[in-house]
Amino acid sequence: MVVFDTTFLTLMFVPTAKHPVANAGERIDHLLAELSGRGDQIVVPTPALSEILIKSGKARNAIISELTKNPRWVLAPFDLRAALELSLFTDAAISKGDKKQGIAATWAKVKFDRQIVAIAKVLKVSCIYSDDSGVQTTGKRENVPVYGVADISIPDKDSGEFKLTAPIPPKVRK
Repeated sequence: MVVFDTTFLTLMFVPTAKHPVANAGERIDHLLAELSGRGDQIVVPTPALSEILIKSGKARNAIISELTKNPRWVLAPFDLRAALELSLFTDAAISKGDKKQGIAATWAKVKFDRQIVAIAKVLKVSCIYSDDSGVQTTGKRENVPVYGVADISIPDKDSGEFKLTAPIPPKVRK
């Protein structure tokens, strides 16, 4: 299992969405194909889902339908286990005197990003796919690998071979 954060979900549903990395939509398409070929499930944390639904307008129902009809998608709520995990992150940060742990974002955003990492951690996913610096920093601190769109290369046009700059971690078994 892997986690997709808002950027990856956005590029999946709107491949032409603006992104600073060239061919971002194509990169996501190839990542989805690779994950599907491996039989990996993709976790969508409900905090990330809410972000994409807020921006989706009339596509909201189609997105919900896609994510609920296919068993490869796992909608993961911020539940009791994730809340406990997040409390441990935050207690550790407060005890060191910096509740945001050096992240230059609002406290609300820090907590939101930590929710995503906490969900990923309790589900024991192999990695998170996110371009959010707060998620990346928190994931690294909590030993959950985080990869961005720039870490995904597009296939070589001659060989058709798909590679990641950072390889897809092996599946993690519960």
